Amino acid sequence: MLAVGDVHGDPVQAERALRLVGAVDVGGAWIAGACTLVQTGDIVDRGPDSLAALRRFEQLKIDAAAHGGCVETLLGNHELLNLQV
Repeated sequence: MLAVGDVHGDPVQAERALRLVGAVDVGGAWIAGACTLVQTGDIVDRGPDSLAALRRFEQLKIDAAAHGGCVETLLGNHELLNLQV
């Protein structure tokens, strides 16, 4: 199992974190096979492009599933705060 948290709307740093934990290669392709990646929340806010970060994790769910893996994204306090607005 792999985990990444608090990317806060920064897709560039999110990619770096995904490479660091061994989920994707330098081209962004899923390389973790049948492993599960948990994103522990706070994908949005603070950074320059929350929508791109969200889209990346949604695409990663599809890519991982194609290789027998799984990506689970949890709601963090930043997602919950945005839902309450």
